[in-house]
Amino acid sequence: MRPGDFYELSRYLALRLEEAIQGGAGESLIPVFLAHPVDIPKAESGQGPRAALYLHRIIPSSTCREAGVRVQPAADPALPGRVRRSALWLELRFVFMIIEATSQEELGAIASAVEFLHSNALLSVEDMEACLAKELSIELGELPLELVDDAGLWQELGFSRHHLGVSFKVTLPAVARPGEEVERVVEREISLEQVLEKERK
Repeated sequence: MRPGDFYELSRYLALRLEEAIQGGAGESLIPVFLAHPVDIPKAESGQGPRAALYLHRIIPSSTCREAGVRVQPAADPALPGRVRRSALWLELRFVFMIIEATSQEELGAIASAVEFLHSNALLSVEDMEACLAKELSIELGELPLELVDDAGLWQELGFSRHHLGVSFKVTLPAVARPGEEVERVVEREISLEQVLEKERK
């Protein structure tokens, strides 16, 4: 994946959420901004409901973690193999909030957002590319999406009192480091400690 894929994934989610919440908030059309909930722009009229989708945390995935190093043997036993580091799997944590809305608008939009997120537990990369009209460098066909509990997040975001929001995560692999050649060991002992020490250097 490329660094820009984080932004493209966020943009896709914002577009799909904006599409999903229309109608759930009554007559109001609610735009979705990719921004911190405190910083989203004012409506043209000065007031009006808006939504914020904010990527607030990127952490290593504990559920998709792989072994750190794998040895990939060469097709020809006489040739050196390669040491390959496994891909780093990341969890992108998002929060979705409605700002300056009536209770009906807020709860209707939040309910529609939860329904959309629950119904799309696997995000289609093909659908993402079609929606954004561009090719992404994500190697998987689908990305896992899961609703999560982020208690106290409203305080981290700087709100002075509780603010309703929906938290979810999308898991995807980052690019693994290129492989490195390793010499073939024939009829001699090798110390695992020495190999690990050499790898650290």
